[in-house]
Amino acid sequence: MGIIALPPGQFQFDELGEIGAGGLGRVDKIRITASNTAAKPVGTFWARKRLNTKCGANPIMIERLEREIAALKSMFHPNIVTCEGENLPGGERFYLMPLFSDSVRKHIARGGFRNDWRAIAQQEIILAGAMQYAHSQGIIHRDLKPDNLLFNPNGPLTITDWGIGYFIHKESKVLVQLTRGGMGTEYYCSLEQWASGKCDHRGDIYSPGMTLDEWVRGSQRSIRVGAGIGGPSVTADGDGARRLNALLQQMTQPFAKARPVSMSVVATELREALAGR
Repeated sequence: MGIIALPPGQFQFDELGEIGAGGLGRVDKIRITASNTAAKPVGTFWARKRLNTKCGANPIMIERLEREIAALKSMFHPNIVTCEGENLPGGERFYLMPLFSDSVRKHIARGGFRNDWRAIAQQEIILAGAMQYAHSQGIIHRDLKPDNLLFNPNGPLTITDWGIGYFIHKESKVLVQLTRGGMGTEYYCSLEQWASGKCDHRGDIYSPGMTLDEWVRGSQRSIRVGAGIGGPSVTADGDGARRLNALLQQMTQPFAKARPVSMSVVATELREALAGR
């Protein structure tokens, strides 16, 4: 039997094993085995995201995945993950994204940028720019944390996982599965989202504040969910360190109205901190 040519734009792949899973979704590594698109050469590796077995038949979860795919298709930013392909009609719903080898979670665990708050602040400026762009498109992440900030060697920091945050709150039935290490997802959750499952763009200011504090310190604090940080993040002297400490405490204020009004303001304050001694 001869080889059947694939229609333009289509490709086939082999599954190579799961590389991540949460309360709703799972991600596995794939290898392209046949292709009729220049964007997916045979032999290249990608990541496929789909719903887990428990959620795969749930209409609400399917709708959430559809919203995530639509959001990724609408955003074009170098630091936001891209949708690189999806299933054919009638098949299991999934989308492809680039394959990443590292995360900020792993970076923190191995002591990356230890005692170098300036290098971490530079990365936060990148994150702030990406989130300001998403907010300008009317898209809120609601689950920013070290696990969702991925990168490859010499590659840019990339924000992933745009489909989980709507389910995070104190009564969430998937919160136990979402929790990974320390206090898990709830550690980064703003007070208003923890109470109701809802937040506006200022919830996406709280979570990066908690993430940056953890990165600078090298570990999580003992906190009450949504209460923010209760002390300096950087122990170094100098105006720059003091400005960063003040910014992180403002970003993680329990009440949204007390936080910076936008991620653009956060980026400006970070640059001012870097300009200080």
